[in-house]
Order: sequence, then structure tokens, then C-alpha cells
Amino acid sequence: MPVLIVEYEFNPPITEEGLAQMGAKLAACEGIRQIRRLRTVLAADGRRGFCELEAPDAETVREAFRSAHIPFRSVWPARLYDGLPPSER
Repeated sequence: MPVLIVEYEFNPPITEEGLAQMGAKLAACEGIRQIRRLRTVLAADGRRGFCELEAPDAETVREAFRSAHIPFRSVWPARLYDGLPPSER
């Protein structure tokens, strides 16, 4: 399944509790749309972050976030590059 990145900007900065609430709101939409959250990264100052997801496509992710009323900056497809040759992944 394709990997997608969702970018966020928060003003005021988001807390870990706020991030958990955001994830809870999104959980129902993820299941319905076959989205799997892989990881979330939050800047130390809480002003920026991104989620790495597996999903059918970017528009499916956008629809899920809009349905959950979660603002996002952008959604884009990505390739994982971990420095390993494809045969060793």
C-alpha cells in the first residue's frame, strides 16, 4: 500500500494530549478508509509535525482528515528511503 505524509502546523503549539485527541478523532475515519498510521513526529516546540500513513491514495487521506475536522497543511505520497538496497528491506 502507498505511503503518504500528512504535514501539520499548529498555532498555538499542540500538546501531546492535543495530539492524542486528534488521533482519537481520526481513528474511526482511518478504519473506514483503510488508512494505517505508521508514526507521528512532532517538533520539540509543538508547532509542526507530520504523520506517516499507509493508505490507498492522498485524496482518501484528505477526505478522512476533513471528515474528522482535523486541519492539515498538505498530504503527499512518499517513498521510504532507509539506505538499504531493495533486496534487504
